[in-house]
Amino acid sequence: MFFLSRLRLIFLLDATLLIAICALETVNFTGLILHEWLGLLMPFLILAHLLFSWTWIAATTRRLFSSRSGRADTRTRINYFLTLALFACITAQILSGILISQQAIPFLTKKPALALTENLAWGRIHKNSSDFAVALVSFHLAINWNWLAAAVRSRLGWRKAGAR
Repeated sequence: MFFLSRLRLIFLLDATLLIAICALETVNFTGLILHEWLGLLMPFLILAHLLFSWTWIAATTRRLFSSRSGRADTRTRINYFLTLALFACITAQILSGILISQQAIPFLTKKPALALTENLAWGRIHKNSSDFAVALVSFHLAINWNWLAAAVRSRLGWRKAGAR
């Protein structure tokens, strides 16, 4: 029987998210149809990522906004607000993508797509939030690099340099 540990599942999900984000950023490579369908898959991947991270999100929220518990360190505060900004940015990206969809949403709703000229503002929001999301994802990866490196080492059975 095939069983995934929680760490393996999170790592697989995060790797899938990273590959999906890279694919979504290359519309010329994927084509519009795949871009839109992959974009519609993103809310489910992000929801799963947030559910796996919920313990950290809840504990950090309590630590940041409670006067009784210990204060969070600077790295944790930055990571928390970075995650919040990334969530807002990707939400804007998904919603604007749905509104400017030329293929997937018209197929699902059986209604014709709006003309691109009617969607200029939403198209601009989609492009700007996409550009901003790339920067935020990069920062998110960077600030969580130690966890990522540890997960890769664990998955591949490698030890940290200098460890016995």
